[in-house]
Amino acid sequence: IVISGVYTILGLLFAEVNLTASSFALINLSGWPQWAQLLVFFIILDFVQWFTHVLLHKYPFLWKFHKVHHSVKEMGFAAHLRYHWMENILYKPLKTFGVMLIGGFEPEQAYIVHFITITIGHLNHANIKISWGPLKYIFNNPVMHLYHHAYTLPEGKYGVNYGISLSLWDYIFKTNYIPEDSGTVEIGFKGDDKFPQDFIGQNLYGFGKDK
Repeated sequence: IVISGVYTILGLLFAEVNLTASSFALINLSGWPQWAQLLVFFIILDFVQWFTHVLLHKYPFLWKFHKVHHSVKEMGFAAHLRYHWMENILYKPLKTFGVMLIGGFEPEQAYIVHFITITIGHLNHANIKISWGPLKYIFNNPVMHLYHHAYTLPEGKYGVNYGISLSLWDYIFKTNYIPEDSGTVEIGFKGDDKFPQDFIGQNLYGFGKDK
């Protein structure tokens, strides 16, 4: 609903000045086959999401909001949809405009890729032991994402395994970390025992000083 609303509002605003998503494209892929456009869209969007995810962990004021997602103490597909509402304000515009500037894709393509990535995200948050064998170097997986949520991170790291659907960005930029694949690792973050457990408390978290 949020995604649909954002694109609807943008579409109405752009229509007033005779603009479409393609008007912002640096590269015009309209002549490409539909499957190729969707593949490029998927790859570009995944990189933009990976980069944004890194920012959410790197900068303390963004990490405050992202903590809501990392406050889960047990993995499960529902954890994928547990996040602070501020992430939509910080996350979605960068993804939306980033992809528009790079590829000039239309909303219909965004819907298809969005639902594919949501499905993959549910799977990667599931409490199951799957790593995809040799394909783990391309595709994200539940074991890899489990270590993203790990309570104890490698020394000097503010996060690891930022991949959304694809893991290749983590291997390319050396942010990958899978010491073993037992699937038994404590998740959370330091001080999560004092993190708000109620709906209102979590949605207001990040606007005040840390206690």
